[in-house]
Amino acid sequence: MHNVYQTQVKDKLVTFTHIGNKKLPEFSQVTSVSAIPFTKEGKIVAVKLRHRGLDLPGGHVEAYESTPEQTMHREVMEEACMTVKNGVLVDVVESDYFDDRKSYMLLYAVYVDEFKEFIPNEESSERLLVSTDEFIDQHTAWDKALIKDAITRGWKLLQGL
Repeated sequence: MHNVYQTQVKDKLVTFTHIGNKKLPEFSQVTSVSAIPFTKEGKIVAVKLRHRGLDLPGGHVEAYESTPEQTMHREVMEEACMTVKNGVLVDVVESDYFDDRKSYMLLYAVYVDEFKEFIPNEESSERLLVSTDEFIDQHTAWDKALIKDAITRGWKLLQGL
């Protein structure tokens, strides 16, 4: 799987290459980690981000973190106020955002473990349960065909656990 798309990020045209889930890059090259949180019934738990609209919980790696799972769990708690379990890597996305090096974003599929009380914050205004189609219709951060494929593969990978 090598799907490529380009988009503007902070006034720069950035190329994103989806390289699949077969090889995890060195953690030092990972800049962000996101999750597709599924309920047992297959609904997606999405967040409404104040700066981007409907999205998956995720974000940048902090200096004290040593694994992608740490980043994922922290971001899911910060943005969606919940815990997750059974993370499985769905996609590695290579980016040329930094001129001097390649960087990577990781996407995991997870099951919701426990919903905590949702408290809106500076990043997230809402936590929503949506179908795959609802999410794809409203999501604007990724190419729609690629995010649909990632969601479909993520659900199948979780079902295989």
